[in-house]
Amino acid sequence: MAQAQKAPLRAYKSYSKRMSDHVALALVVYTLALIFLVTPTIESTGTTIFPYFVLVLFVAAVIPMCRNLERRWQALSATADADGGLETLYVADRLKLWSAAIAIPAVLAVLFTVF
Repeated sequence: MAQAQKAPLRAYKSYSKRMSDHVALALVVYTLALIFLVTPTIESTGTTIFPYFVLVLFVAAVIPMCRNLERRWQALSATADADGGLETLYVADRLKLWSAAIAIPAVLAVLFTVF
C-alpha cells in the first residue's frame, strides 16, 4: 500500500496576505496599548467619556495609513516578479508598521503625562 503524501504544514501565503495579517495584528496591539497606556493618562475634568472619545480618534487616524499599506502590498504582489525581490521591502515595511504600533502609544502616553 502506498503512503499518502503528507501535506506541507503551512501553505504559502502571498506577501499581501502576510502584510494584511500583520496590519490587523498591529492594529489590535496599537488599540490595546492605547487603552492600557494612553487612556489612563488622559485627565478629564467632568466628562468620563472624553478619554474613550480620544481613543476612538487615535484609532481612526491610523486606520487610513494601515489601509494604504495593505493596498500598496496588494499592488506590489500583483506586479511582482518571481525572483523574490520583495523580501527586503516586506521586512522594512513590517518593521515600520510594528515600530509605529508600539511607539505611537508610548509617545502619546508620555505626552499626556507631561502635559
